[in-house]
Amino acid sequence: MKVFNFLFILISFSNFVFSDKELIANKLKNILPPDAVIESIEASSFAGIYKVYYGDLQPIYVSANGDYFIYGDMYKIDSNRITNITGNEIKARRLNIINSIPSNELISFKSNNELFSITIFTDVDCGYCRKLHSQIEEYNKIGITVKYAAFPRSGIGTQTFTRMVGAWCADDPKKVITDLKNDKDINLDFCDNQPVAKHYVIGQRLGISGTPAIITPDGDLIPGYVSPEELLTRLKA
Repeated sequence: MKVFNFLFILISFSNFVFSDKELIANKLKNILPPDAVIESIEASSFAGIYKVYYGDLQPIYVSANGDYFIYGDMYKIDSNRITNITGNEIKARRLNIINSIPSNELISFKSNNELFSITIFTDVDCGYCRKLHSQIEEYNKIGITVKYAAFPRSGIGTQTFTRMVGAWCADDPKKVITDLKNDKDINLDFCDNQPVAKHYVIGQRLGISGTPAIITPDGDLIPGYVSPEELLTRLKA
């Protein structure tokens, strides 16, 4: 009898949660952009509040009846400190997206004494990307492995995009991307399985609009150029 009561409660609770999610989804359809797709509706750590993901890294927080929503950060009070729950969840989602990129699609400059491994969305024609790459040996020397993902700022199908496809399709991508960033005139190869377009779409999903864009092992996004020593200090912090 106790088992039956437990199953009844469990089924009733499941139906209740499903009803909340269905209600929220129906109400949000009226206010979200026409092309927005609700990826998931999940219970948040705040009782009675759901987090809704619809293509953005940051969720919106919605009441169980769907009548109220908040777009912003949720914080948790832990005795003598405050934790940014939203910030931590954004970093976790960012890392999940980065980790979905196969390692063989990234152009990697590995440190022999690796302390940290970072992913950088780069553009071969970006001035600060070129400055960063000119110091690649310094990053490696102090323990930072650099893995490049492609982000041609001018978009897909542009001259920069074509040059970057050539780097990713080359027999020696590290040499070619270095030559391109040094503005050398080289013959480029092309291939059908180039990942540049995919990287560009992933970068947009991550909210990247400029380069270099550095993703740390913790999922933080650091926009712009950072010197080797300053980057090491940030990573250690």
